[in-house]
Amino acid sequence: MSNFGYQILGFGSGGGTIVINITSNAVEQNILTLATAFGYNAATSNTPIIVNIASGVTISGSSTYALRTGALNADSDLIINIAATASVVGYTGATGGVNSIPGSPGGDAIYFETSTGGRGVYSVINSGTVGGGGGGGGGGGQQGLALTAYGGKFGTSCSAPTLTGYTGANGAAGGLGQAGSAGSAGAWYATAIPACYTQTAGSGGAGGAAGFAVRKNGRTVSITGGGSYLGSTA
Repeated sequence: MSNFGYQILGFGSGGGTIVINITSNAVEQNILTLATAFGYNAATSNTPIIVNIASGVTISGSSTYALRTGALNADSDLIINIAATASVVGYTGATGGVNSIPGSPGGDAIYFETSTGGRGVYSVINSGTVGGGGGGGGGGGQQGLALTAYGGKFGTSCSAPTLTGYTGANGAAGGLGQAGSAGSAGAWYATAIPACYTQTAGSGGAGGAAGFAVRKNGRTVSITGGGSYLGSTA
């Protein structure tokens, strides 16, 4: 039986195995949702699940995890097979804004929901690429702030504060499994007389952290295969 690039094989209410073949590009897939559509009930079923991602297929994230398990029954075995030239990749974090705002973290590629107890065995067998999203670049530092001094009959007076100098450049986003780079510092022109207030320019914001290639969330997950894992598999 096929459904928008998915194929479910061998499901039986008294046992068997659910085999989900993903054969076309997809965004933010939830294994529990896919299995439930074909009769799996996480509350009562411990049916094993196999997910096969076909060669050339990319599963990507746009705002959350590229591939997540969902809260499967804790006694259901799960195998995720990623074929050669297939990929599961997280989204790139957002660049931070001016005023030294840090970049956002990248998204996780494969995310295992937390679970307590159970006899389920979990494994990822990767012959392709699994990569956490790169962290966003840090925001550039703010311009300096200065108040110009004016001499007068009754002493020195100061102008209203004005920005002076230039804003630092934003940092670059990281590649798969890499943190973003920090933004550069802003600059200011030190023209104010010391009697008036000045504020130096801001430093650049930190780059965002990379997303996980595989986030286990405390589960025991076998991570194997000759493919690339870009990012943490903890």
